[in-house]
Formats: sequence, C-alpha cells, structure tokens
Amino acid sequence: MGTLADRLTQPTAKESEYRPKTEFDGRSGFIQTGPLETAPKSHTEILELFGYDPTEVRIVGAPRVSKWQTYDERWLSSFRFNLEPVHDSRVDDLFALIRKHKAHKPVGVGSSVFNFQSGDQQLGKSDNGGSDAIVERFLESVDGAVAEYKALRKRRNIGSINLMFPGDCLEGNVSQGGRNMWRTDLTITEQMRVFRRLLMDAVKAFAPLTDELFLRVVNGNHDEAQRFQNTRPDDGHATEQAIAVSDALKLNPAAYGHVTVEVPPLDQGHMTVAAGDSIFTIAHGHQWRKGQGMNWWAGHTFNGGNPGAANILAHGHTHAFELETTGNRVRICGATYEGASNWYKEGTGGTAKRGGLVYTTNAGEFSDLSLV
Repeated sequence: MGTLADRLTQPTAKESEYRPKTEFDGRSGFIQTGPLETAPKSHTEILELFGYDPTEVRIVGAPRVSKWQTYDERWLSSFRFNLEPVHDSRVDDLFALIRKHKAHKPVGVGSSVFNFQSGDQQLGKSDNGGSDAIVERFLESVDGAVAEYKALRKRRNIGSINLMFPGDCLEGNVSQGGRNMWRTDLTITEQMRVFRRLLMDAVKAFAPLTDELFLRVVNGNHDEAQRFQNTRPDDGHATEQAIAVSDALKLNPAAYGHVTVEVPPLDQGHMTVAAGDSIFTIAHGHQWRKGQGMNWWAGHTFNGGNPGAANILAHGHTHAFELETTGNRVRICGATYEGASNWYKEGTGGTAKRGGLVYTTNAGEFSDLSLV
C-alpha cells in the first residue's frame, strides 16, 4: 500500500517569487520590485534603476505594497508602481500645444453662418475597423468641411462658423447596462483623450478661417459618466472634454480669443443657442423615440421652453441622416462615424452613411446641405 509519505503527497503549486520585473507598452505599464528592506527613496531612483528616463515616463498613483516576515524575523516589502508616459494622458499636452499658436488674423465678417454638425463618433467601438477607422473618417470629415467652407465663402457672405457635436461622441461603458464593454477597443480614459484631441483638431482647422468660432457639445446616452446613481444630464464625458479644451484655449487668447466653447446648463442635456441670426436647439436625440423629435420640440415650445425660439433642431442618435421640416422649423439629424455598426445592420439590414453634415444658415433658413 506504500508509506505514509505517499499518502501525504500533494500537487503543491510552484509559487512565483517576488522578482524585479517591468513592462511598458508606451501607454501604460508597471514596475514590480523584488524584496526590499527599505522603501525606495524616490520615484526617480526607481525609474532609473529599471532603465526609464524620468523625463519620458512617470509613476502615477500610490504603489501596491506587499509585506512579509522572513524566517529570521526580518520584514521585507515589495512594491508595484504603475507607469504612464509624461506627455500622453494629461490635458497638459493641449496647454503646451496651444501656447505655440500664432495670433489670429482677422478675416472679415458676414451675415451667414457655416455649420458643421458632427455627432455619434462613438470612439472606442470595435465594429468594422474600430476606433482607427472612426478617427480616420472624422479627420477626413473635417478636411472635407474646411474645403466646403472655402468653396462656399466664394459665393456666400459667411461670417461665423458653428461646430456642433450632438452627443454619443464616446462609446462609453454604461449604455445597454454596460454590456457593450466587451466590444470596445479603447478604455474610457483613452476614449476621452482621443475625443479631446479631435475637438482640438477641429478647432485648429477652423479657427484661422473666421473671426467667430463656436464649439458646442452635448452629451448622448453613451457619454453618461455613470449609472450607479441617477446623475445630471450635463454630467458626461463629452461635455467634460469640451470644458478641458475651453480651459486650454484660454491660455492663448491672442490665437483663440475668438473661439467660444459652450455646453448645456446645469442639469440639462440640451441647449438653445444663437449662431448669427439663426437659433439652434442642440440635443442628442435619446430624449424622444425615433420619429418623435418634432413632438419633443413642440412640447417644449407649448410649455414655454427655450427650444420654442429655435429655427433648427440639430441632433443625432439614430445613426442615419434625417431631414424634416414644418413651416419655418427644421429638424436635422446627423449621420454617424462608426464603421458599419453591427447593431444598426442587425436592426435595419443596412449600413449608415458615415460622416458629418455641413450647411449654411441665414435668418433661420438653411441651404447647401451635404455630407462630408
């Protein structure tokens, strides 16, 4: 039957010892120290010990500390530090960039307004090309919008430029009860970072072309910060990135003093604002069921709400361009930037046109509408 020892054998795990280790992929990483009797004196010391340049890589947050006692009753500790690049994930990158920009040169005024309506980017969504394709399409769209503006200015008396971002700028992690997280290729902080920089790309493209530039952003259902508790409609990732861009632009008023950034008032998900002599209500579109935008607008008008003053309701949410008019009221639903959404295809059998909308407005009337 064998010895007692045979009966006492067990498949003992071979434990991983605390050994010095580090990983860094250019965006994030860690340092795992080996056993130490004393804590590291400084972050610089640790970074240099593991071969990092402290001007390029930094330690963020508090370290995770493990402590244990050896057989000879000495206490040892190991430390795990999280890493990030110095000039990557902060709003500081905007500050440095903006300070370098030259002062704005006046270009003249006009009565018409050029509008760029760009929503439903859904950055982070992995379908059909993912975020790479979304960013590429957005930048193409901005280039196309600039080209349209330059062509229209030759025959239209255009003054102001109105950039509208009506929500779902991020895929986020709360819509559909958080079930979409598996189908994202960017973390939430990465989605915010990319959108912040795309906003700045749009501002840089249009700011030299006008003496009055508006940047207006509202949150969509995908942009909501969290749903653990009911929060305010203005509490979202998209508007927060617009606020960050606004803060950065103020650092160089000579170059960007003619740029106005606006987000909805406290506890409100839409806003009614003027651009030239036309009034816009900008909303995402999740406030009403599909096809009911005019009824939502009528309800606010009947009850004395600010949307009653609007000529144009600019929104998104349906992932397809829509145009509806009644009298002097116009509802314009923008397209999407995501690459052939599987959700849209499953529900409709088709794929949506991708891009943003450009059009001019004058005295509440619109013209020159096209997809870019």
